[in-house]
Amino acid sequence: MTTQPMTICHEFHTQGLHSVLEAVGGIPVHESLDAATDRLEAVVAGLMELMTEPAVTHQATLIFYAAESALALVYAAHAGVGPEQGGAV
Repeated sequence: MTTQPMTICHEFHTQGLHSVLEAVGGIPVHESLDAATDRLEAVVAGLMELMTEPAVTHQATLIFYAAESALALVYAAHAGVGPEQGGAV
């Protein structure tokens, strides 16, 4: 019997001595990847709109490619979670 891969708790923003923002542990990996996919897709869509603005097009384009690459990595990781581990069927 295989166990479902789970996330581990990880703080990603501290202010002074306090952890202000933290990723929750104990979440199935595929659910975390779904959430990451949703957020990155929103970023990519927003950047695509910014790329049409002449004043910000160069920097928006560079950020767009970085976000799109991160999204591709999340897609690849999500595809690697098999159905027997709780991934997509």
